[in-house]
Amino acid sequence: MGSINKVGLIGWPADYSLSPAMHNAAFADLALDDWQYDLIPVPANELKSVVSTLNEKGYVGANVTVPHKQTVIPLLDSVVMSARGVNAVNTIVIEEGKLQGHNTDVYGIRADLEANGIHLKDMKVLLLGAGGAAHAAALSLGNAGAEVNVINRHTQRAWDLFRDVKRNVKANFKISVQEMNALPVLAPNMNLVVNCTPAGMYPTHIDMMPWPVAVPFPKDAVLYDMVYRPQVTKFMQYAMDAGATAYGGLGMLVHQGAAAFQLWTGKEPNVEVMRQAAIDELEKQE
Repeated sequence: MGSINKVGLIGWPADYSLSPAMHNAAFADLALDDWQYDLIPVPANELKSVVSTLNEKGYVGANVTVPHKQTVIPLLDSVVMSARGVNAVNTIVIEEGKLQGHNTDVYGIRADLEANGIHLKDMKVLLLGAGGAAHAAALSLGNAGAEVNVINRHTQRAWDLFRDVKRNVKANFKISVQEMNALPVLAPNMNLVVNCTPAGMYPTHIDMMPWPVAVPFPKDAVLYDMVYRPQVTKFMQYAMDAGATAYGGLGMLVHQGAAAFQLWTGKEPNVEVMRQAAIDELEKQE
């Protein structure tokens, strides 16, 4: 075998990631034997040195996860407009030694919602959170014609999100910032609630919920929880107990991964192969 085209995940920690299993299964499925996906654990103080040496270490691309999605931006040679619009990069493509930043989360959430039969045009959406994931959701769903309402514990961060995504949206983009204390009034009118916070995530936030228990979850709404480990979060169970439909974030992980895969290889992966590999790895780790 000749040289290996290496890609990997830059994050801290990166131990629990499903991405290596998911991407390596897709490489094998397409007989891309000269491709390899691995983990690149990087603490914050080493990010600059690691990113600057990716090319010389044989990497042709990388994914970026918490806590580096925003701090990696100044270290890149260029950033595509969609990633600038969400002020976050989750995928790097390296060509001729130049590092270009992309954000496939923007595609991932919309693709998974639509795969589950959720039609976003004119839908009233409540986003919980204001970080990189919330930026991607706001841009994606707003551009699909949804009416986006953002709530965050720190309202200033929600306004920062508002300004960031407004730079890269359609003219008829509908987005507003709401106060947390408005939740009881807002909730009954929402069609879709998206959790973009780490509340409920394994292992450190598993018992947390981004929704106050004093506020009933609207039974006719859909909950989309970006958390995918555990596969059913405390928040998802709370929503389902109220009679609502709930989806976890595994599908978003798969679809954003498939988009990154295509950026690196120029080939379209089998999404179901990636999904099954992610599920198998998730169950192995549980």
